[in-house]
Amino acid sequence: MGTVENNTKSLTDLVRQFRVCWEVSPEYAYVKQERRQVGFDLELYGTHEPWVEHPSPGCDHCLRVFHALQTIAEGVLPQEYRPSRSDLGIYDQAIHYDRKRGERPDVVLAIKITHREGYERPVDECETRCLKEMKQRLRELGAREGRWAPIAGNKVGNSI
Repeated sequence: MGTVENNTKSLTDLVRQFRVCWEVSPEYAYVKQERRQVGFDLELYGTHEPWVEHPSPGCDHCLRVFHALQTIAEGVLPQEYRPSRSDLGIYDQAIHYDRKRGERPDVVLAIKITHREGYERPVDECETRCLKEMKQRLRELGAREGRWAPIAGNKVGNSI
């Protein structure tokens, strides 16, 4: 198996192990007192392994999830130079619960997609293309939009 295939398998394994899903929201800025969409926030959500009981914010288990999300994020970012940029968010040492994901204990990594120069400019084709490519790559790795759902035949994880 080649390096690309090994990397894809490794990322796919992380997606399953930490039951990764994602959501997109617009990134806004106020320009001359006008609210303008200037990019996108792509948030990756991962949860603790099934054997972890009672995780606490910032624990070693949370850090494992965050490092896995970083690895996945780096694997889906565009590799070539573009007029847009994708910045990975910092570790907030928190556990997030959302009804959409069944109130599971999630760790979050945000990827901000904006213009490399002229941050306040409206979203254009480059940001849209980057987001589309990252979403497609996440889907190929088995991550789901909104809520984790295992792929048919997947024995790792559960439906939450």
